[in-house]
Amino acid sequence: MPSRSRTCLLCLFLVLVAGAIFFSISFYQPTQSHTIPSRPGTLSAGQAWALLQNGEIKVIDIRRSEEWQQTGTPRKSLRLSFEQHPDGSQGFLRDLELALDGDKTKPFAIICRTGNRTGTLLPFLHAHGFSGAMDIPEGIAGSSHGKGWLRNDLPLDR
Repeated sequence: MPSRSRTCLLCLFLVLVAGAIFFSISFYQPTQSHTIPSRPGTLSAGQAWALLQNGEIKVIDIRRSEEWQQTGTPRKSLRLSFEQHPDGSQGFLRDLELALDGDKTKPFAIICRTGNRTGTLLPFLHAHGFSGAMDIPEGIAGSSHGKGWLRNDLPLDR
C-alpha cells in the first residue's frame, strides 16, 4: 500500500476516534440523583434520606411555615424555621440544641428550598459549636448541586 494511502487511512481512523470520543462526551449527562456534592460537610438529598432512615442523622427543615405547607417536609424531619423563629437566632439555636438532646456534636443536616439559606447558615452553626452540622445544598426544589428532595421522589410529610 503506498504511503499516501496509509496516511489517509490513519487520518480517517483518527477522525473517527475523535468523533466517537466527542460524541460520547457531548451526550453524557450524569444523573444528579447520584451526584455527591463537592463541598465538605454536604450531603445529597439521597444520602441524607439514607442516613435519616438508618437513624444516623436528623434532618432539620429551616424554611418558613408557608414553604412547608406548599411542599411538605422531608419525612421524619424536624420543622425549625430559622427566619421565623419567635425568639430569633438565639431561640433557633436553643431549640436546635434541644432537638439534638443537648449534644452539639450529633450529626444533623439542614435543608431549605435551594441550598442558599443552608449554605449561609452552616458556617453560623459551626461558629456556635454545632460541629455535627451538614448541609443539603440541592435543597427541596433542586439547584445546581442536584435535583432536590422533590425531584428525587424522596418521601415527604405533609
